[in-house]
Amino acid sequence: MVLLARGATWSPAAAVGGRGRVAQMSAALQKDLVIWDCDGCLVDSEALLKTAEVEALAVAGFTDVTIDDCNRLFSGYAPEAGAARFLEEYGEPLPEHFFRDQIEGSIALFRERLKQLNTKTVLALHAAGRKQVVASGSPRDRVLVCLEVAGIDHCFSGVYTREDVPGRGKPLPDMFLLAANKMGVAPSDCVVVEDSTSGVRAAQAAQMEVVGYLGGGHAQAEWYRKNIAEFDIPLTYSDTELLDYLS
Repeated sequence: MVLLARGATWSPAAAVGGRGRVAQMSAALQKDLVIWDCDGCLVDSEALLKTAEVEALAVAGFTDVTIDDCNRLFSGYAPEAGAARFLEEYGEPLPEHFFRDQIEGSIALFRERLKQLNTKTVLALHAAGRKQVVASGSPRDRVLVCLEVAGIDHCFSGVYTREDVPGRGKPLPDMFLLAANKMGVAPSDCVVVEDSTSGVRAAQAAQMEVVGYLGGGHAQAEWYRKNIAEFDIPLTYSDTELLDYLS
C-alpha cells in the first residue's frame, strides 16, 4: 500500500514516473457500492485495443499515429468524442466505420489474448458481500466477454454499458448515476474504480468517490500517469493495493 507519511505534502508532479498518493482507507470503507470501469481496470484490454487501432489506422494511411496517440485520443471516451478528438488533431476524419470495425474484431482477440487485472480484487469483495457493478463505455457484448474470460461474470449485481446511455457516455456522469439509481444507492455512497481522465471526470461530475487504478499495460507511460495524477485522487498500481483500498 502506498500512503503519505504523516505531515508530508503531495503534488501531482510527485507521481510522475512513480507513485501518486493513496488516500486514507476510511473514505472507501463507508461506500455501499463499488462501480468498476472495465477496460484497463478489470481486464488489460486497452493495450490490445490500442495495438489494433494503430494497425488499422496505418492501413488507412495514418502511418504516424502511435499507441500513445490512440491512448490519449480514444481511451475512456465514447466513440463520438474519440472521433471528434481525432478530427481536431489530424484535420481528417477517422476511416468510415472505424470503431464499429474495431469492436467487431475485438471479441475474438479478447477470447484469445485477454489478461485479467483485478480478478482477485473482485472475487475477494464478492466473498465479503460487497455490492459491485460494472459501468463501461464499451459495447455490452464485449464487456460480457471480458467478465467471462476474467472469471468474474457472476460477481456483479448489474452491468451498464454505452447502450444504456446512448450519446451520453463518459466524461458525462449519466452512466454512473444510472448504475447508482438502479442499485438504489446514493452517489455519495459509491466508489468508482477508473483508469482514464474521462472516467474520473464522469465520476466527479456524479459526485462520487473515485480511486485511480494504473496497473494496466496502457497506463505505464509517464504522460498518462501525470494526467491522472493531476486530479489529485487516490491512486493504486496493483490489484493488492486496490483491494487494500476497497476493503
